[in-house]
Amino acid sequence: MLNRICLGTDQFRGISKLRSSTKSSDTTIRDIIELTLPATKILEVILRDSNANAVSSILYFRDITHESQVDRMKSEFLSTAAHELRTPMASIYGFSEVLLTQQINEEEQQEFLQTIFKQSELMASIINELLDIARIEARRGKDFIFAPIELTELLQEIRTGFKSADGRVCKCKIDKDSAVWLKADRSKMTQAITNILSNAFKYSPDGRDVVMEVICPLTPNQTDADEPMVGVRIRDQGIGMTEAQLKRIYERFYRADTSGKIPGTGLGMSIVKEIVELHGGQVEVESKAGQGTAVTIWMPYGSKQGVYGGEQ
Repeated sequence: MLNRICLGTDQFRGISKLRSSTKSSDTTIRDIIELTLPATKILEVILRDSNANAVSSILYFRDITHESQVDRMKSEFLSTAAHELRTPMASIYGFSEVLLTQQINEEEQQEFLQTIFKQSELMASIINELLDIARIEARRGKDFIFAPIELTELLQEIRTGFKSADGRVCKCKIDKDSAVWLKADRSKMTQAITNILSNAFKYSPDGRDVVMEVICPLTPNQTDADEPMVGVRIRDQGIGMTEAQLKRIYERFYRADTSGKIPGTGLGMSIVKEIVELHGGQVEVESKAGQGTAVTIWMPYGSKQGVYGGEQ
């Protein structure tokens, strides 16, 4: 009866076969089965010998669906990370070998060294962002230093410090005289907004404008009953995304551009989502192919003294 609702490749072997597979030194036998009805579940089947006179053995089932999914995701993540690192590593190895084994002119030598340098930068970027993700997930914001931050001042600071590859400067729609306070980790919020800015410039060719603006609390989409939120919106006029691409925007290592002409690791938006959600906020993305993308970070609004509602 159990096997009728099991996946064909992961069926219950039966108690006799479970018992026959035990080692003489082990009194606990484990097996894995996968159910298809009433819902997909992965169960660990355990047969344990009993020392009680009235009971010879105990057979019980433990639902390990969640941990199996986590293990599968970890394996897929490690496999993808290894693949992404292998690509720049192959270039570094190959061009280094040519420089060591062949006589080439100075112009070619400089070209090879430039390639090695760029691929090394890409590897360092991937490793740093992988470490960021691992650190954020492991600590779940416990190492964040939350403090009142004046948002318009932070955005001006980010705008001044950010340098795009082609020298363009982000345009701002910010009322400098209107203070907007958040309770946030300054360095993490800087990292999240910088990641979005970097994407906006990379995916906006031909010198098109990138605009950053603050959306004041209680926007038309909100009601008085909702917690006041403030938004930071960064809009570009770049290549945009299709609906299918938009659904995968937070997927690690996913990049909408598959040509390889636009640099990046495909980890930036994953990091943004993790940081913002650990602040109690959310990320909203609107995009149309050929028309650009708008990314909005929504954060709980507060005053300098009391953030997330009420004076403290």
